[in-house]
Amino acid sequence: RHHRHDRRRSYSGSRMSADEYLALPDDGFQYELVDGVVVMSPSPAPSHQLVAKAILRQLDDYVEQRGLGLVLYETDVRLSAPGDARQLVYRPEIIFFIRERIGLIRNRIDAAPDVVVEVISPESRELDARIKRDDYERAGVREYWLIDPAEDQMTFLQCKDGRFVEAKTGPDRFESQVVFGFCLDLQKVRAAFRALS
Repeated sequence: RHHRHDRRRSYSGSRMSADEYLALPDDGFQYELVDGVVVMSPSPAPSHQLVAKAILRQLDDYVEQRGLGLVLYETDVRLSAPGDARQLVYRPEIIFFIRERIGLIRNRIDAAPDVVVEVISPESRELDARIKRDDYERAGVREYWLIDPAEDQMTFLQCKDGRFVEAKTGPDRFESQVVFGFCLDLQKVRAAFRALS
């Protein structure tokens, strides 16, 4: 236990490149690389995981049944090239790549996903809603779903002419423009918001 604590202290707050970050051994903690600085993410609360699972289950089942692409969960996504001034590696809850772009994925993900889903916790709200939003937009993510259980809010951003604009949703469903024909059942997501309250 003492050993793990020492390693956590040595990673969190360290400045490094994306290559160095991605070469770190797994110490059991969750990190992201924000502007070349290692930031430790708190372990997701059970309620957070229930919400992510409610979305993952709908999206993954739909995509798999139709062979539309690839859905991944809690995977490092590198958004910066080796020489970039801002070194970024994020770990969204869920990402989706359309079938035609799966070939871009090797051992690491060095390409912007087509869809990124972030479930916001109160301590990550500023990072997810402002900083990551701008970074995902810049990288060319086509849809960014921001799910905020604590505020009972869901925001769906779609890229139009290189900029994110908020998509209109029905009271009970959101229709993706990227996952062909897919509608997210918002009632099921809201039920997950309330499951442990």
